[in-house]
Amino acid sequence: LHLDDILTRRTHLSIETTDRGTAVAAEVAALVAPHLGWDAGDIAREIELYTARVAAERDAHRYLDDATADSVRRTAADSRTGRAVEESFA
Repeated sequence: LHLDDILTRRTHLSIETTDRGTAVAAEVAALVAPHLGWDAGDIAREIELYTARVAAERDAHRYLDDATADSVRRTAADSRTGRAVEESFA
C-alpha cells in the first residue's frame, strides 16, 4: 500500500480537493506509517512520489491531445517500482 493509493483510490482526495490531497499528504503519511512499517525515509519517499505524480498530472492537463498528455503524465515515477510508468511496464 502506498500514499498515492490512499489519496487517489481509497479516499478520492486527489479528485475531490483542488490541491489533489497534497496539503494533507504529509499528515496522512505520518498517520499510516506506523501501520505500514514506514520509517522517516519511506515517508519522505512516499510524499515525494505523490507530489511528483500530482505535478505530472497538472502538467498533462496543459496539452490538448491525449497522446501528449498521457506521455507527460507517465513521466512521474510509479510508487511500486520507483520508475516512470512507461518504463514500469516495458
